[in-house]
Amino acid sequence: MKKLVLCAATAMACTIPMAALAGTTLYGTLSYSLNQIDEDKVGGLDGLSGQDNISLLGVKGSYGDDIKAFFHLQTQARADSEGAEGRAFTQRFFFGGLSGGFGKVAYGRMTNAYKFSGFKMDPFYNLSHIGAGGGFAAGGATYGLSPATNGFTDNALQYFTPSFGGFKVVGGFFTDDSNDDEHGYLIGGEYNNAGIKAGVTFATNGDNATLPNVAADGDALRIYGGYTADNWLAGISYEQVDITSGAGVGAGATKDEVGYLYLTGTYKAKAWNTDLVASIGNVDDGPAEGIGFTLGPFYHITDKTRVYLTYSYADLDNDTKPSVLSLGALHNF
Repeated sequence: MKKLVLCAATAMACTIPMAALAGTTLYGTLSYSLNQIDEDKVGGLDGLSGQDNISLLGVKGSYGDDIKAFFHLQTQARADSEGAEGRAFTQRFFFGGLSGGFGKVAYGRMTNAYKFSGFKMDPFYNLSHIGAGGGFAAGGATYGLSPATNGFTDNALQYFTPSFGGFKVVGGFFTDDSNDDEHGYLIGGEYNNAGIKAGVTFATNGDNATLPNVAADGDALRIYGGYTADNWLAGISYEQVDITSGAGVGAGATKDEVGYLYLTGTYKAKAWNTDLVASIGNVDDGPAEGIGFTLGPFYHITDKTRVYLTYSYADLDNDTKPSVLSLGALHNF
């Protein structure tokens, strides 16, 4: 019986028109680093550690002419077994939608627009560094960006307007599985033209935290900007985010409004096939309060392969000074 099912499935696959696959792209990233970690606190990491830095596989596609249907599926495919629990893949996101002259609408599990602007700005995202929480992280946002720059949003519906002279607007609606009366919302606008980018995004949660790492019944506001030239680029992000600060869950949890300031710059030394990258961040309250930086060179072996040496450090107000020295490689395909 199993052979019969397998033969039937193979026959069906062979009948799929090649045109249906023409708009589909398979891609991936293999990312790994060796890290000398000093978290400078009781129970923290101390010493040499090898880390997978969110190695992943993805498939995406779009089909149609005036109105296109699209989808995007991405899964983590670890280069080691730590935390894998025998699984080859770990869920990241899966969404789909339509795009055309009306703009773009998407639904599913995805990166929300609040996170996306910080994610695109951070050159050390998903590498080993001092992360948004003030300790060692083998992925996610670099110190100075808020925890709301991490995670994916379930049951997300987002709409992006067409670009009008470089300006577009995004709106988002995020539902909660456990309570149909509690939702999250998002609204933002961005100008992107001639190398100049500037935008603002506001997100808010209901009594249940549908937006990752924003407190229940809390808000997040990001104002950001940047400039891209031929051989250098720079960006700045300022956030005010309500984070959970005490015991309790949902509407019963206490929250603090924390300010996050992040600046980053990259110089492309094309003659050396090397990018010189740096960022500095400041957090004005909460458990990660302090100041920190990350810097290092990225050498391009090929267009798809880079090796790097980075150093990340933070001086926190809780009298700890965590640091990470990383030697790593990134290969895209």
